Amino acid sequence: MSGVRALRWFGGSRRRAVIGGGVLGGLALAAGLIATAIASPASPSTAVRSSSALVAGSAALPSTAGFPSGTGQPGIFTDRCGFSHEAADDPILAPNAPGTAMHHDFYGNTTTSATSSAASLVDGPTTCTTSADSSAYWTPVLYQNGTALTPGPALIYWRRPARDTASVQTIPTGLQMIAGNESATEPQSTTVTAWTCANQTGMAKATSVPHDCAAGSDLRLVVTFPSCWDGHTLSGAGQGNVVYRLKTGCPSSHPVQIPQIVFHVNYPTSSAAGLTVSMTPTMQGSTNTEHVDFINGWNERILTADVAACVATSTRCGPVTGTTATPQGPKAATRRSRSPRRTADHDPGVPQTTTS
Repeated sequence: MSGVRALRWFGGSRRRAVIGGGVLGGLALAAGLIATAIASPASPSTAVRSSSALVAGSAALPSTAGFPSGTGQPGIFTDRCGFSHEAADDPILAPNAPGTAMHHDFYGNTTTSATSSAASLVDGPTTCTTSADSSAYWTPVLYQNGTALTPGPALIYWRRPARDTASVQTIPTGLQMIAGNESATEPQSTTVTAWTCANQTGMAKATSVPHDCAAGSDLRLVVTFPSCWDGHTLSGAGQGNVVYRLKTGCPSSHPVQIPQIVFHVNYPTSSAAGLTVSMTPTMQGSTNTEHVDFINGWNERILTADVAACVATSTRCGPVTGTTATPQGPKAATRRSRSPRRTADHDPGVPQTTTS
């Protein structure tokens, strides 16, 4: 069992690889196994919320004195959320139906399950670097030769989209979003899902499919979320409540610009051979279907304050920590972890997302 750990969640057990580099041993997949995505149950009722309510009850703005700001700055803060657990649950596409979804790796809120809602997430226990972020984040389990790879902590960017001078509003509590296409039959654009390498000398290229990394490096997945919201629909089940911005800004159908979330996660392998993702509770398939799901469980007053102080003012605030999500400044954002193979520590240079 060296290099493999057993995990238990909701009564199930599975083997997970935690070694890095090379091809991992495990059960071989049947040749050409591509699963059909499971049908989703009826979408939860659409919640309606006025965007004007988002400015109410804001906390005092955190101090950003001395941080780079203004024209040319990205307008960004970050937090890091560790891997919590695995389950065949999906509270967006398979709500209240535990064990019926593809196997997912969950980050952030440690209670996330098929029955999770905004009410159950906010102020809940979390693996994130700020206790103000009790959101649920999840990705399909990534396998190598049939063995599940244990992901490192996710680095999450909250940023202003490129070249956009429009106002930015906070993300409302309970907003659900899905970035990426779980039914994709060909590689997705690198402006949505991209693969690169962590801890590698020089800027690693971003590609639409996994590629080999230098020895000692980790494979990294980067997924960029839409940043234009329709202003009233919280449910993400139909994937129509948020869209990617156009070159000219948010479309009239989705006029509310929100911070763009960019999700980075490292996997402990430098080889792209034998990689598949979960597709159903029992089947695996192509990495073309990679995606990330999100339900906002932030303390809304604190998130609103950080968005106003950092994203909306084009200020580089770096990581936020503690109970009040206090910005630490850009120097801390580039500091390497003592265990760099387990973290994603910088933006790998994936292009800012726009559509024509």
